[in-house]
Amino acid sequence: MLLNLKDDYRMHTVATAHHFYMHGEIGCSSEYVDLLDCLYTAGEGDIVYLHLNTQGGQLDTAVEIIGAIAQTSGTVVTCADGLVASAGSLLFFSGHSFLVGEFCQIMLHDGSSGEWGKINENLKSAKHLSDRLRRIYHSVYGRFFSEEEVDQVLNGSDLYLTADEVEMLIEFYIEEVNEQEQ
Repeated sequence: MLLNLKDDYRMHTVATAHHFYMHGEIGCSSEYVDLLDCLYTAGEGDIVYLHLNTQGGQLDTAVEIIGAIAQTSGTVVTCADGLVASAGSLLFFSGHSFLVGEFCQIMLHDGSSGEWGKINENLKSAKHLSDRLRRIYHSVYGRFFSEEEVDQVLNGSDLYLTADEVEMLIEFYIEEVNEQEQ
């Protein structure tokens, strides 16, 4: 949801707000122990703001944080503060509510990696990663994008979104959720 901060604070007068910043490359999950701990221990009244300004980084770290977001009892507000690319866009679209910076840019793309070793091992690894990304992307991005759009990204098309485009996606998503709840 696009969040009106005044309404948010009125609704959660007993809430504790926690702010975490993922700026620069997303590294090893050991760099985010405080964030993970906060997500796993947050109560229903807690709000966790995840400020993103990142070109992306390690998929496994993003996946671990996405899992913690899915399990938290708190509300996670993902904030697109600048460039939010690659693994950062997965984190952004995993939030419960959203804040979109006026000049932010979000980028989705197919995964990238490199392997050393025997060719047959590299082929198996690439196939496994491709299948894994397909599951992750359709689960996370599929809330906001059509199956065809997600498949285009998985097939190599980079997708760049302006703040206005992101807000439109979120508004459309909110409308769909509200219709399903009625």
